Amino acid sequence: MGMSAQDKMLHVANRLGLTSLKDMQGTTRMVYDSNGTAALTHTFFKGASQRAFPLTNVGANGNQFQVDEALLIEKIGFFIPTAADGISYAGAGAGGFAVKFDVIIGNKTVIKDATVESAGEQAFYNDGAVASGVIDLEGVGILIPPQVEYYVVAKPFNGNSRVASSQRLGCYLFGTGALLNFNTTI
Repeated sequence: MGMSAQDKMLHVANRLGLTSLKDMQGTTRMVYDSNGTAALTHTFFKGASQRAFPLTNVGANGNQFQVDEALLIEKIGFFIPTAADGISYAGAGAGGFAVKFDVIIGNKTVIKDATVESAGEQAFYNDGAVASGVIDLEGVGILIPPQVEYYVVAKPFNGNSRVASSQRLGCYLFGTGALLNFNTTI
């Protein structure tokens, strides 16, 4: 039998010497960042503290979690903002879209050259006849520990022609998290 997300998070935290993480509040957590400017390469979460909601939800701490906060990434997703303000999102379009990406935690690349495509598993997500504009990779299982910087480097391309595509892009990381919990009255 496999290890649960919570057990994996606590195992890694203990190996890193973060023994107090087990006393924190467990939660489902999702962080996202987006770039409203079309580009061939996007770096998400790095410098995100300079952007405001709705372009990102990471807040003032930027691309690192506070002491005793963490995220076990279970899903990585990408979406296309329709405008620079990041308020609404587009579908995949006639050519489809795909993203090749790396995930970096600290100074280590933990996922390299992974690819997700709108014609892959995304074909199962639809609203009637319209396919979703979100593509994702599930079952990742990588922990972002407290106070360690993380970021995602993504390169969008056309899903049919395999040619690099300059476009707006957003990224989200979803999974099991730990939130700071004092367990006392202040």
